[in-house]
Amino acid sequence: MSLRGRYIIDRIKTVLGNSFRLPCPPYGDPGYWDAAYSSLGPQDSYEWGDVTLADLRKYEYRTVEWNVQRSSSSTNNNMAQQSSLAESLAIHPHVEKNEPMLMLGCGNSTLGEEMIDEGWSGPLIQVDVSSRVIETMSHRCHQLIQNGHMNFVQDDACELSAFRDGMMQACLDKGLIDAIYCAEEHNQLSKILKSVGRVLRSGGWFVFLSFSRPEFLLPRLLKEEMQNVVRKRQWTNLQVQELEKILLYKMQKVDINQDNELRFPPHRIRNDKERRKHKHNLK
Repeated sequence: MSLRGRYIIDRIKTVLGNSFRLPCPPYGDPGYWDAAYSSLGPQDSYEWGDVTLADLRKYEYRTVEWNVQRSSSSTNNNMAQQSSLAESLAIHPHVEKNEPMLMLGCGNSTLGEEMIDEGWSGPLIQVDVSSRVIETMSHRCHQLIQNGHMNFVQDDACELSAFRDGMMQACLDKGLIDAIYCAEEHNQLSKILKSVGRVLRSGGWFVFLSFSRPEFLLPRLLKEEMQNVVRKRQWTNLQVQELEKILLYKMQKVDINQDNELRFPPHRIRNDKERRKHKHNLK
């Protein structure tokens, strides 16, 4: 998959609407994942989007601006910026204090192991709905588990029933939301976001990767937040960054003692009025 390829697919889906669904594996069905991992062992691995820590350790990105009213987005190609996975998570390696992180839909990816090797102390709790892959990953990473740096939990990301409220400092998802979106299980997207918001501490960051641009993905992911059907908003400071291979999304859980508005940094999202004002100022 590529950013261009996904854009074409998303455009086709938009035009077709509900009249036709493109073929896609049933990523929203837990049974699909148990079957997929049934023939794989501890040494097997697969990286969604072919993205590894080498792509995220330090990366160059361009800001993506999302125009809500026009259901479109644009990439600022004139100004490349530098960032890192540590900066996005607001958790840095080689720090001794306990900063628990959650990784959703871990599968048999080696990203978690690479992060521990890089110096993150965690503990890094990796979650997957497949009991089969949790078993094989627990076997592969048994030394990291014994050292207290990592653990594996079989759980549904739509519920995260194994976790208490506010127990995680950050959450990382490399492919679960992207897969669920591809399968058009949009109700699951909002449930995942709600669950992540529950287990994150106030001010904690949720970082996820996707090939889909914000005008396609975010209205489905943030449906409840945008339609004001929740009494207290969970998220603020939404940012979208275009990397070489994929898009990185990050959002911060609101501090319940401050505001409950879904705030977007002004340089990252503009409505039509703001765009006209911006153009006027450039004249």
